[in-house]
Amino acid sequence: MRTTPAVPVPDAYPPPVETGGAAARRYHARHGSVLPAIDPAAGSAAPKHHPGTPVLPLPFPPAFPAAPGDEEPTAAVEGLGGLLALLNGVTRVDWTGAAVAAGRPVPSGGGSYPGEVYLATAAGLCHYLPSAHALELLSPADLRADLVRTLDRPPLDHPESILLITSRLDANLARYGPFGHRLQALDTGVLTGQALSLLESAGAAPVAHALFPDEELGRLLGLDPAAERVHAVVTAQTPGAFTPSAPLLRRRTARSGFEPVPMALPVLLSVLEGAAAPIPMDHAAPVDCALYVVAHRVTGLEPGCHRRDGRTGQLIPVTGDATPRGLFPPNGPGELAGFEAACAVLVTGDYESGYPGHGDRWYRRLNLRAGVIGQRIGLAAAAAGLGAGLRCDVDTPAADAVLGTHPHRTTLLAVLLGQERGSGTPSFPLLGAPGPP
Repeated sequence: MRTTPAVPVPDAYPPPVETGGAAARRYHARHGSVLPAIDPAAGSAAPKHHPGTPVLPLPFPPAFPAAPGDEEPTAAVEGLGGLLALLNGVTRVDWTGAAVAAGRPVPSGGGSYPGEVYLATAAGLCHYLPSAHALELLSPADLRADLVRTLDRPPLDHPESILLITSRLDANLARYGPFGHRLQALDTGVLTGQALSLLESAGAAPVAHALFPDEELGRLLGLDPAAERVHAVVTAQTPGAFTPSAPLLRRRTARSGFEPVPMALPVLLSVLEGAAAPIPMDHAAPVDCALYVVAHRVTGLEPGCHRRDGRTGQLIPVTGDATPRGLFPPNGPGELAGFEAACAVLVTGDYESGYPGHGDRWYRRLNLRAGVIGQRIGLAAAAAGLGAGLRCDVDTPAADAVLGTHPHRTTLLAVLLGQERGSGTPSFPLLGAPGPP
């Protein structure tokens, strides 16, 4: 691997000077809601690498559970190998047509994987190399106190470990243009959601932070701000055993499409309940992300668009003529997947409600939050035995037209649900059999 050279980023978001949301509004109108002309021949930028730094190999496959209570800093870092593998490592081998691909535990728009993971512990500051399952030791100094001081709302207890999730700004711009900035925010949100799920399961009381000066955090990590920025920070206490549940290992994108068969309403409601659980973040959305369901083949639910009531969990009809197929541009892969799927879950948000308090960075923070929810939908779907596909190629005006009368609510992400066709894309797991779900 090679280090990606810094290149000028057109229409970078967030802008270098805070404008109270004006720049983000212009960006959203021009690039952030209109699906661009995609260049499929353009590749993704190479993953991050720090030449000349010490490399600390981690055991693979990682041992589950990790040994708790070890006082040695190096052993503590190795004990986090299971977390890193399940967060952003290579967990399986997928066959797609005539190609072989490394399967990750989380999806990424266009398979670009712009997110990078840094880990700060008592043993120092490290960067994770997914393909090698190894850590690059960037500094042996304990930087946790310095990192915590940059957070607008630091945790009450000194964190034992800090995960910093960044995005390489040019990772997918060659393929998607400036629309790639939106995909990067969603991608790092999915990574953040995966980190929260893993750390919560290990009893580490994690909190995701999005309120911080990313320039200052970037300096502590030695980042070039024109090439890479911190999008999220996850603080955690000492984790217990990382024992992967069946859904965590089974979750993957339904690339083979969906069987055109119905799903039961109680199953759908259980997925939505898992997705709508409170998120331990350092800020609440002024008008939180609301979930809508565009039903097609759901037994016990009329076709059309329904809004999930956050208080009761019930689905309330909104519009009756909506279909998952109609959410996507015609003659594209999204239209076919939408026709096959039993339903589409729309993660929606309100940009205007957050600009007064958060300024331009609200655009990124709202999409990051949507990515967390998207990860939770995929994980809940896997637990229910369903296939899921997180899609950003929705026709946003068409999707927004089925949401009802809210003046500023817009679609941030669509997740198609259904029974995956046949046995799915051939895949070989690299991790051992899971423990009890």
